[in-house]
Amino acid sequence: MASSDRPGGAVPGGEAMPPGKRTTLEQKVLDKGAQMLQSLKPVKQFHQHVCTFALHAHDLTRQIETHHYVTRSNQDFLQCAVYDSDNSHAHLIGVEYIVTDRIFETLPAEEQKLWHSHAYEV
Repeated sequence: MASSDRPGGAVPGGEAMPPGKRTTLEQKVLDKGAQMLQSLKPVKQFHQHVCTFALHAHDLTRQIETHHYVTRSNQDFLQCAVYDSDNSHAHLIGVEYIVTDRIFETLPAEEQKLWHSHAYEV
């Protein structure tokens, strides 16, 4: 998951509106029509919600709450949509793939550098 350390924009908790014009009445009507006609099958595959805390990569003193909505592709592969809160105004802040060590070890060394561990000490 990548995140921006730049100030401004969306704040943790989904309280701020992103930059841009207000949604028009025409667009709201189109959105309602789409909601009635479309199944959103991929989105409905998310069956787990995991709340975690993450540190900013470039400032380890900054911690944010993250909400992972998880779908399991198989025993070794999870896909997560990551949001800054669990409320109805949450902002999508990342997409994360979680793989087992078995899969991780099959990745080229250059790609392994792009991943981070979810292992922990007991």
